[in-house]
Amino acid sequence: MHVAVGVILDSIGQVLVARRAEQQHLGGLWEFPGGKLEPGETVHTALCRELKEELDIEVEHSRPLCRIEHNYPGKAVLLDVWIVDRFKGTPRGIEHQPLRWLPTAQLDPAEFPQANRLIIRRLQLSDRLAIIDLPAANINLPPQLPVTDVLLRLRCWQKDQYSAYLTAVRQTIQAWGDNSPGIILDLSAASLAGNGFVSEELCQLPGLKGLHVHGGLLQTLSERPVPEHLLLGVSCHDQHELELAAKVDADYALLSPVKATATHPDVRPLGWDRFQSLAQHSTVPVYALGGMQASDLITAHSHGGRGIAGIRLFNCDTMR
Repeated sequence: MHVAVGVILDSIGQVLVARRAEQQHLGGLWEFPGGKLEPGETVHTALCRELKEELDIEVEHSRPLCRIEHNYPGKAVLLDVWIVDRFKGTPRGIEHQPLRWLPTAQLDPAEFPQANRLIIRRLQLSDRLAIIDLPAANINLPPQLPVTDVLLRLRCWQKDQYSAYLTAVRQTIQAWGDNSPGIILDLSAASLAGNGFVSEELCQLPGLKGLHVHGGLLQTLSERPVPEHLLLGVSCHDQHELELAAKVDADYALLSPVKATATHPDVRPLGWDRFQSLAQHSTVPVYALGGMQASDLITAHSHGGRGIAGIRLFNCDTMR
């Protein structure tokens, strides 16, 4: 069953959710509004029609967020999820369904159907993802780094020195103190317990928002190695790796290089057309990485990307 889903945002970033009727499948749970595509409809057409029929609003601006495949007992669904950040009218439950506006942080996964819980994780993503290498002698992090609307990945600069990396991570978090932003740490084979899951000690680091898997480690995984409350990111370069990312239920993928880079001058870039093709067929939200500039965010969105990522793209001033 192909379903168009709208993540409707108000002017302060709150999300609109509706409660399913008790007599419905998964009745009593909250959900993001939307409905099934009719024969011959595009996803966008179905989204606009459903939101008009359910909420009496007209979509003025929307963009893809993610695609989610999920199997319920006796029913398989494909959710095409779009962000609706501009609309005409005041939402009301035409079918008498209760509505409420909630900050993203207050969305309780336990109150939503299983497939919608994946959407909640996707909503924790930001348009921009900054990468800082640790430990690296040429990086001098400030004791306080106020970051807004930017995911911050602390990347393991030397993969064969993971212990030194974790020491640098702990020192950095301690230096930031209460001002520590939500951060994403790298995983290594050494950080996985015998059952293939990440160690509990690593999951308990202060300020941890997610964990990231490099391409080599991704090839060895057969399932999601981190708990549901943490984001899982992966590094990808082609369609095969994006398919592996979907199999381990990743929440985002860094797809690179989109443009030529000074650090890898011999690597042929994907280009925006190829990036778009890969992003549109991926059920994992994709960030453009490689040669990015701040102005590329609009381009990434228009080519089906979730956002942009960079190592040199964001400095302390642009992240404030």
